[in-house]
Amino acid sequence: MTTSLYRHTPLLFLTAALVLLGSAAQARPAEDGESRTRYAIVVGHNQGDHRTTRLRYAIKDADKVARLLSAIGEVPPERMFVLRSPDADELRSALSRMAELLSGPAGEQAEVLLYYSGHADDTALLLGDTFFPLQELRTWLKQSPAKVRIALIDACHSGALLRDKGGKRIPLDLAISSEGDASGFAIITSSSAGEKSQESEELRGSFFTHFLTSGMRGEADSSGDGRVTLGELYQFAYHRTLNRTYAAGGRGQHPTFDYSLSGSGEVVVSYPARAASRLLFPESAEGDFLLYDPASDTVLAEVEKKAGQTRSLAVPAGTFDLFRRSDSALFRTSIDIPSGTEVSISASQMEPVSRTWLIDKGRTPSVSLAAKGGYQFFWDATIRERSLLPSVLGGVELRVNDLMGRRVTPFVELLVGGGVSSSTSDYIGPLAQTFACFEGGAGVAFSVLTSPFLIELAPEIALYYARRTVDNETIGQSATDNYVTATPLANLLVGWQVVDALSIGLQARAGYLYFLEDGMDRHLGYSEFFLSAMLRL
Repeated sequence: MTTSLYRHTPLLFLTAALVLLGSAAQARPAEDGESRTRYAIVVGHNQGDHRTTRLRYAIKDADKVARLLSAIGEVPPERMFVLRSPDADELRSALSRMAELLSGPAGEQAEVLLYYSGHADDTALLLGDTFFPLQELRTWLKQSPAKVRIALIDACHSGALLRDKGGKRIPLDLAISSEGDASGFAIITSSSAGEKSQESEELRGSFFTHFLTSGMRGEADSSGDGRVTLGELYQFAYHRTLNRTYAAGGRGQHPTFDYSLSGSGEVVVSYPARAASRLLFPESAEGDFLLYDPASDTVLAEVEKKAGQTRSLAVPAGTFDLFRRSDSALFRTSIDIPSGTEVSISASQMEPVSRTWLIDKGRTPSVSLAAKGGYQFFWDATIRERSLLPSVLGGVELRVNDLMGRRVTPFVELLVGGGVSSSTSDYIGPLAQTFACFEGGAGVAFSVLTSPFLIELAPEIALYYARRTVDNETIGQSATDNYVTATPLANLLVGWQVVDALSIGLQARAGYLYFLEDGMDRHLGYSEFFLSAMLRL
């Protein structure tokens, strides 16, 4: 398997790819490689099979790529198939329809781009409960009648698509013929065969697609000619994805590249210079900038800007939020970009906002319901024996997620339980006690860790009701006591997110209860322990 060679020595193969894909700027007129008719198939699916967690941004990533290809990728809507949550047969049908469109003379000068964002394993794309074999996808890329076929695959283990590949490595000193433009196929995947592809709440999408689209808007245009070639795009996406996933604290994610191309024509992915509207970063601007579209809740692009440079980014017309990040702060300003204009940013007008502003803004409130069962006991041994008996508890907890930010979650809960005991007295004979309790509480959970391991601290105030019945079997009499009070509680939860919508946890908490017994004030402490299963609805 050659994937590991790509992973550990990407620059060797990247340089070779750039020789093949980028040398035409000097070898032949640019128009030779730009006269092709462009087509695209764009696929997004948030759900895989039962082994996977639901993705949040795969469909949104697909829509972002589709809009970008239409705006500056020379792919009009009538030549683009956009599939949202398709099954395997629907994808197969779209590939067949595309092959029909490209049959005959239409395919002789055609380019087709296939983009996929979703789940995959090392054998297939996981489209809900259906599977589309990677080998079938690779065969389609090889046999498609289009002159150039490009696949951009953003999925876990997507590097498995490059196994047993027919592409060849190009020697660094190979002389590229200037006769004829490029033909064949190329594949860029978001990760190697054994790696997971990661999403980011802040970026509103996957790291890989974020840098693909940023690169296509002009960030990857290292030559400055207003066009982004396939080689430029891979080089940009590889380094930025790898660096950002390492910085995010996860395992580094290594995009991979395979090609089987001949000729010397440039394979151009996008034309940012042809955009109707542009955002200009002047020489004085410095930092890492994010352009956010509040209307679609999408991060459009990222620009890593050094002082002394002038950078330009292809953007749609509209009103956007522009952010500049530093190690310790986040700054924001609103910027309006009319159609057909180039607007220059002003970093001096940016105001500081919370570091979690972007993450919190994109979350919509949702409800979670937990079932929990556990045990309660009071610390005072005498109280446990004669008044407030140890009890088995069960109940439900309702949460409203993301109402107060991703780490602060209000909740309410209802618990019922009880216990029994029996004893014998030399004076009054055998006694049987029945104890029942009810708790209704409300609190706020503060998350220390969120996924996949959960740690929460939560203060709570509850209404506590206790009912005790004592039966004297000797004289056939019974007595009942009722007691109601408010009790503060301190909770600790340690859990694990099994899948996106389900988590399980162990909860321990301590409470204080004021108790009036036989006319005497008692200040009591008690503990409760629970096992819970929580489902996000």
